Amino acid sequence: MAGAVLILGTTFFEKKFINNTKNCSTLKRKVKMNRILKHLSTISLTILLFLGQGFSGELMIGFGSCLHQDLPQPIWKEIKAQHPKVFIMLGDNVYGDTYGNIHSLEMAYHKQAWAFEKAGLDFPVLAIWDDHDYGKNDGGIEYSLKDESQKLFLKFWDIPEVDRRHRNQGLYFEEIIHSTEGTVQILMLDTRYFRSSLKRTPKYKKSNLGRYVPDYDPAKTMLGQAQWKWLMMALKREVDLRILGTSIQLLAEGHGWERWGNLPLERKRLLNLLAKNSNNNLIVISGDRHLGGIYRFRTIEGFEFLEITSSSMNLPSGISYEPGPLRIGEIYARENFGLIRINFQMRRANIELHGLNEGVVLSKTLHF
Repeated sequence: MAGAVLILGTTFFEKKFINNTKNCSTLKRKVKMNRILKHLSTISLTILLFLGQGFSGELMIGFGSCLHQDLPQPIWKEIKAQHPKVFIMLGDNVYGDTYGNIHSLEMAYHKQAWAFEKAGLDFPVLAIWDDHDYGKNDGGIEYSLKDESQKLFLKFWDIPEVDRRHRNQGLYFEEIIHSTEGTVQILMLDTRYFRSSLKRTPKYKKSNLGRYVPDYDPAKTMLGQAQWKWLMMALKREVDLRILGTSIQLLAEGHGWERWGNLPLERKRLLNLLAKNSNNNLIVISGDRHLGGIYRFRTIEGFEFLEITSSSMNLPSGISYEPGPLRIGEIYARENFGLIRINFQMRRANIELHGLNEGVVLSKTLHF
């Protein structure tokens, strides 16, 4: 099957995509794909085959975050023009804080469904949540409606009932993209469902740089025991390129908003785990901050990876400056989305941040 790209996992609009004959070279192949889908539903996997014009050698994966359902979404036009094979929503995919009433989140999804239909998305979408589609601003394990929020998430993103996320607590998951030239693993972390409470900044130290300070309590967790165990196993898989999605920033320092650095022992644990299991073939993608930036992490042993934050798709912050000792270059605070261009033959991934109506505003290259 020359020129094919194979995605193992579940994706939004999957039925619409499979039934679109523009993406199938023959009706025979379309029928065959649907037979495969039906068979594989018993093992909680969906297969999407991108046949159409074939795979040219560059695999493009888009991503973004913070998309308010009540605001215009012109950014989809520019995303569609890039023709990503898959697009990853990194959280705050709707703004539906419940304040004790789950109906608010349900109505936010209803509006977003209409917006997506209007945008005419023609690519599959993978999604994880952040606090505003979780249902509580900066929320964690203490949020009382998290199970109800999870059900709404699974319904909106059309996740098949055979998927483990219908049985598990939390929404973490793995996707494997196979092409004829290489393999990409996508790991999406749930930084909400299990996350312990954060330590607030003392009143006398409050500033515009955030509301939280590092908490070194060893009993606190970001991912929870089950998710840590899953992640350790998933990282053992041999792949050409690994993409790790986390709704909140991993590497960013210099601010006191939500980030992995609020639980520094958990951050250290993750960095050590990534260094142990990645061979300089890792890209971290994050959202949440209503700004974009690229960050680099290095160890004295030679391990290195990049993180790119893409936020917001239609709700910019207007922040003009933020300290960033691990950041490469400046922040970008207007509407944006991210793109990873993967060339397996060149063993190269171009990481790009695209501004609305501005093209590429930040970029970096990873050789893997």
